[in-house]
Amino acid sequence: MSSARRARPGWFRKNTPALLSLVLTVPLAGWWTTHTDYKSWYDAEPREAVTVAAGGTQYADATWYAASVEVDPQPTRKNAVPDPLPEGTTRVRVYLRLQVDDVKKLESVSGCQVHLRAPDGRIWDASNLESDFQDRPTGCTGGYDDKPASFRDPKIAQYYLKPQAGKPFETVAVFVVPESVASSVQPTVTWATRLPEYLAFPR
Repeated sequence: MSSARRARPGWFRKNTPALLSLVLTVPLAGWWTTHTDYKSWYDAEPREAVTVAAGGTQYADATWYAASVEVDPQPTRKNAVPDPLPEGTTRVRVYLRLQVDDVKKLESVSGCQVHLRAPDGRIWDASNLESDFQDRPTGCTGGYDDKPASFRDPKIAQYYLKPQAGKPFETVAVFVVPESVASSVQPTVTWATRLPEYLAFPR
């Protein structure tokens, strides 16, 4: 009877199929995760500009007109003492004008977000803390007030009436941006449901 024993296969040899599986699976899982994250970011990035023409542009069931931009605007209330701004920044006030043919279509423009975009790609959101500089409604659906004279200055109360079909109305947004870009920033409007498109208003 021979005393020689058969050699057992080594650990690597026994686990070759599992190791090969890992070699293929780990890079594939990494690629898939990175690809999914990139696609989510890419799809949510406003990058396809719909430029508003001088005579108006139809978009989201409304007609949008050119924007008006004021750098370092004065407060709308007399004797207002606004909070000081960080050094090197200034306020920018933007008026947007739009019109709907049917007031029910205002739902199509609800949920809008107004921004300022610098030539280098930086984006600023509207500041909701600048009420002393807002003399119009701040949403794209316009203002509505049953008794505007009861608590608003009569001079601006007209802007807080319900928008009328076929009649343009204005909305306002106020921003705090670096002074170095204040003269070059471009007003834009985005909707989460319409990305990657965005409305761009030439300066």
